[in-house]
Amino acid sequence: MATPSDTALHDVAILTRVVEKVFRKLIRMLIGKMSLKKLQEMIQIIFVEEAEAQLKQETPGKNVALGDIALQTGVDTRTIKKIRTYIALSNPIHQDDGFLDGFMPLFKVFDLWMNNEKYFDAKSGKPRALHIDGEGATFSELVKAAIQSRGLTARAVLKRLKEIDVVEVDPETATVRLKQEDNVFISKNDLDLLDVGFTAISNLASTIEHNIQNSLDEKAKYFQRGSWNYQFDPEKMDHVRKVIHRYLRKTDSRSRELITSLAEAQDKKGQYTAGISMFYFEESPNG
Repeated sequence: MATPSDTALHDVAILTRVVEKVFRKLIRMLIGKMSLKKLQEMIQIIFVEEAEAQLKQETPGKNVALGDIALQTGVDTRTIKKIRTYIALSNPIHQDDGFLDGFMPLFKVFDLWMNNEKYFDAKSGKPRALHIDGEGATFSELVKAAIQSRGLTARAVLKRLKEIDVVEVDPETATVRLKQEDNVFISKNDLDLLDVGFTAISNLASTIEHNIQNSLDEKAKYFQRGSWNYQFDPEKMDHVRKVIHRYLRKTDSRSRELITSLAEAQDKKGQYTAGISMFYFEESPNG
């Protein structure tokens, strides 16, 4: 016979599974573009900020106690104090130079190489070719100055930069040259796609959040539906994609006309953003 404890653990397991599924796919897109350390910092700041905002809504006009935030977040009160101070004194995360500094170890190496006069030649306007090892302004010294992380060697950094074709090594002189000076780790196309993609994910999350809050009021819920089937032949997926994409393009055209017809003609302060999103998805048996 199942006990209340067993039921609670089962519920927690379901929540853990769905959160893991979402996070795993988000993290796949972030690997190589954002360090785990920065992701952890961002989540911690946002978690505390959102927990406090939610508690303020529950008790309008009252100060939120540190202990209440600790109960909601599982974070100790000393850390919460530090995060609160950061939120009060800092710019939004995406505008905070302190947070953005060292966003990704390889970004930091690139930034130092392009901006520090020790590694950048102001006269030519080019990053210097660096000896890999030795005295003075070497690649090893650059990595050491850029990355304070135990176990991350200059050789490992050089290997990765070679793999992504950012540097060129001259084996005869044992020097390394930065051969790509812009869009090094995220191309403009990738950045645009990430912006559009994460905006779509954010919009879907807003709809889900609204519907959870209004779960007992069907009239207040936003429209949220999905259609899928588990029985597609891998050999026929090209045909499936073409047929569905053709259907969605027609539907998208009608949706754009509808949204435009309902919107105000003039842009004014305080107006809402509303939209209809559509996307096609596939998932292999391996996830």
